[in-house]
Amino acid sequence: MNLPRIARTLVQLHPLQVLARPIALGHRALGGGPSAALAPRLRPGFAPSSPRFAAFADAEKERGRARLAAIPEGSLLHAYERAYGYELGAEPTLPAPSAWDDPIASHPFPASVRARRLAAAARLGRPGLSAELARACRAIALGLELHLLANHLLENAIGLVCGGAVAHGPEAEAWWRLGSAILAWQLPEQFLADGGHFELSASYHLALTAGLLEAIELAQAAGREVPERWKATAERALEWAAAVRAPDGSYPLFNDASLDAAPELDHVLALGEELGLFTPGSASGGGQGAPGAPPDDTPSLDHLAATGWVILRFGDRAWLALDAGMDGAPYQPGHVHADALTFELWLHGERAVVDYGVSSYKTDGDRQTTRSTRAHNTVELGDMDSSEVWSAFRVGRRARAGVRRLERASAHVAVEAEHDGYRALPGAPRHRRTVELSARELVVLDDILGGRTSACSRLRLDEATLRRQAIEIEGIQLTPERSPGVWHPCFRKPQAATVFSGRGDVRDAWRSGFRIRF
Repeated sequence: MNLPRIARTLVQLHPLQVLARPIALGHRALGGGPSAALAPRLRPGFAPSSPRFAAFADAEKERGRARLAAIPEGSLLHAYERAYGYELGAEPTLPAPSAWDDPIASHPFPASVRARRLAAAARLGRPGLSAELARACRAIALGLELHLLANHLLENAIGLVCGGAVAHGPEAEAWWRLGSAILAWQLPEQFLADGGHFELSASYHLALTAGLLEAIELAQAAGREVPERWKATAERALEWAAAVRAPDGSYPLFNDASLDAAPELDHVLALGEELGLFTPGSASGGGQGAPGAPPDDTPSLDHLAATGWVILRFGDRAWLALDAGMDGAPYQPGHVHADALTFELWLHGERAVVDYGVSSYKTDGDRQTTRSTRAHNTVELGDMDSSEVWSAFRVGRRARAGVRRLERASAHVAVEAEHDGYRALPGAPRHRRTVELSARELVVLDDILGGRTSACSRLRLDEATLRRQAIEIEGIQLTPERSPGVWHPCFRKPQAATVFSGRGDVRDAWRSGFRIRF
């Protein structure tokens, strides 16, 4: 047992997480699913929904089906997602299936997602859902995930307000009031000033933003007054999503993020537009061909300061995202990767320099690789991770990163950033990275300041993009790694990658760099 590492992990927890843990364990030990007796009745006579709301529900049904097929049966993640209710699309004639044959369904998180899906299906005209909805909302209310906080508690709140919106009676009113109170508390806590979610994963950001949009639509359809805080938060969250929209319509895979783990980014933006909360072209992001994208041969730069991400663009030729911020939420770093100063690069609309993605949520070797520094496009010192990731969702010592300089010029854009994740090594070395993007090339310079240790810089490129495009990589210290590389744009769906590495020894200072011509 590594007691110092455990101490470094526990000291970062929110006091409420510590106090609520025994309650959560006791609730879990009691087991048993909630009753469906005396379920509140569903509201009659909803006005017809917009085609976009129905299309969103059906798109989620298809996404959930495909994702579930990729997750190993018997795993906790498979059990969770099987209970989410993604089979509940807009089709009003099929009988409502029950998930309660599996005790996992009464866990608050899957019950929260299921309550939202049930509420949307009821609003779209699907009959016979009152008992299912009551069981889901009761499971949430009895097991609020105060021991986890972050996205779990926010999903709990969204599930409750969605259920309270489509049902009526004293119990449904209690769901609505409890969920609304949690949202009033947690929305300003979890959504940053630039609109990003504080766990710093685009997947979780999109899932939560979509949930908030559904809650707003359901509340409006039920004639309830929607708090202005919900709308203002959704507007900022949609602007953030538009800002990180890559040229292919996807998003950076920093931290725990997968392209199949959340609704498609453009579907979320479309739902926001339908609700009058997003105007296409209003954000400075967008990528190739999107509203708001800069004209060809024009360099531009966006700094999402609260999130810590920097977006560099050169017209429709190149789009780059650099992770130059903190590694995740202050007291819930479960989805953190040790990826300080990593980046991804799109060339001519295709993702070329790629993040490793996510291959596992279990406590296994795949999960260790997923979160490790060696799996990311950054510098590893002393065979050590920049943040002390361990187990499946634990973090001890954490990297602190920040932007030092931004440069906008007529022919290029550049950013310089630094982190101290290796301060535990002798000499407390710091990693400083400079990234400069121009019309035909990307130049990356890495400086290690202080310390005496080994260093390894890595670069992961999608093999298919390398075959399709004329990409040259220059740097005398950069040589292909011997082992075959992969990356996971979707959960557990590896694609071939070519991994390059440059190694050296730090003697109080070390400089390395590479150039990508395209």
